Amino acid sequence: MEIALPLAARLEGRLHMARRASDATVFSLQEMRRAEGQILTTLDLVEQIQVQNHTIIDELAYRLSRQTEALLSEVSGSFASGDVAPENRPSGFPDMLLSAINLNDIRLSLDTLINIINSQGLQNQLLQLERARLLVEEHFQDAITRLPRIHEAASRRSLARQIDALRDVLLDPEKGFFAHSTARLQFHESVQTLQAEHLPMIVGISDTSSDLTQNILRRVDLATDALRDTIHRVIWTVGLTVGSALLVIALTNGFVVERQFNRRINRLTNSVTAIAQGDLDHPVTVRGQDELGEMARALVVFRTTAEELRRSNIELEKFAYVAAHDLRSPLRAVHELSLWVLEDEENALTAESRSYLLMSQQRIDRLNRLLNDLLDYARAGQDQPAPEPVHLARLVADLARYTDTEGRFKISFAGTNQIIDVQLTPLQQILGNLISNAIKHHDRDHGTIHVNAEVQQDRVVLSVRDDGPGIELRHQEKVFELFQTLKSRDEVEGSGLGLAIVSKLASHQKGKITLVSDPNKKRGSTFVVELPLATQTHRNLAVAAAA
Repeated sequence: MEIALPLAARLEGRLHMARRASDATVFSLQEMRRAEGQILTTLDLVEQIQVQNHTIIDELAYRLSRQTEALLSEVSGSFASGDVAPENRPSGFPDMLLSAINLNDIRLSLDTLINIINSQGLQNQLLQLERARLLVEEHFQDAITRLPRIHEAASRRSLARQIDALRDVLLDPEKGFFAHSTARLQFHESVQTLQAEHLPMIVGISDTSSDLTQNILRRVDLATDALRDTIHRVIWTVGLTVGSALLVIALTNGFVVERQFNRRINRLTNSVTAIAQGDLDHPVTVRGQDELGEMARALVVFRTTAEELRRSNIELEKFAYVAAHDLRSPLRAVHELSLWVLEDEENALTAESRSYLLMSQQRIDRLNRLLNDLLDYARAGQDQPAPEPVHLARLVADLARYTDTEGRFKISFAGTNQIIDVQLTPLQQILGNLISNAIKHHDRDHGTIHVNAEVQQDRVVLSVRDDGPGIELRHQEKVFELFQTLKSRDEVEGSGLGLAIVSKLASHQKGKITLVSDPNKKRGSTFVVELPLATQTHRNLAVAAAA
């Protein structure tokens, strides 16, 4: 900082002196705190010895009181008997009185010297400490002088040990209370002396620091002015550079970006829009090895896939038409021919031939139902009807009447009573197939089917529970596959497509279906279907699209 050498040397010398004085002050403070801790420990020990002294003196006073009462009783007995001769009078009363007086004086002396110690505490005056020492020694001398006048030897020895321990705690020249108090006062005076010596030195260091601070502030002002000028020059330079760069960038953007990117992006956007609207013959003219070229090639692949999907849908519709019309017409003709043969009385058919014809009619009916179910499976999920308000309780009641025409099963509903927005046709197919499946595979001619519905946030959870035989765990993964039945078709008429249609419809609506059944624990099966609810916005869009 270019400080003058005499000033730096003077500041360094004062700092060294301040450091040495600070070390001495810290040492004195530490020793003073240690002495204070020893004094407090000594006071606690004094209090414990005082409690023990009181215990010994109280026990001795109690025994003297008992002896005095016994002596007074003896004297009263002598007066009552009239025998008051000097040789018959009880002796020892003066000795007990003298012991009681001395015992009380010893207790008073000990309590007084302990009160002196407690009042002295952490006082900071040496004269008071010396006066307290003299008073304590005087009271110790008084207690020791009176101690031999106590006639009970055991109590006298115990009290003497306690007084001797108290004397060591207070008057020991190295570890006693007054030794610690004297050391504390010496360190306290040393701290005060060092603080008094510090003050002029601290003032000198503060003055020197002020001079250095002023010098540094002047240098900071000069550096700030130079920095301000430099910043102004840099700002002008940066401004001109940025302006030139912006001009170059604008020209580059107009020539390169507009030509190389914007036009290609517009052509690619037009191609995507046209293909999304169904114009699969629209050309994709964007080329290149960059990201836009990759997007154009991906769009070509997408267009090819869309063309194949459209062609596949057309072929599927043709197949559905053939299955619905061309295949069922010959089946219907064969069915009618076999019926005519059975109804013609002139045909002499054996019972076996008649059973074969009836069996062929059953197989034709089964094939016809299989074609219908296969057509329903192919068409499942292709239509996206507009969401509409549905009352689930009424829907379940209508399906129950339609499915169980004979009323053999008790079909009940519980759950939400509010009107929800869903696609009605898929929901009808799902509930209808589940109820029909429960009736068809029941092992009794009557039973109970319970339908429950709950609305959870943006989904509706439907469960169909029956009291049938249940589905074994090893068959539960196959029940949703095509043409899978748990019993032969001769026992239960069915194509094995009902649950497959339900699974496909739930999947097309971004829902799911699960099965809960364990025949080893209890009868029955529960199918749980989760379907999303249509929001009001989606419903309006669907209605507009349908219109």
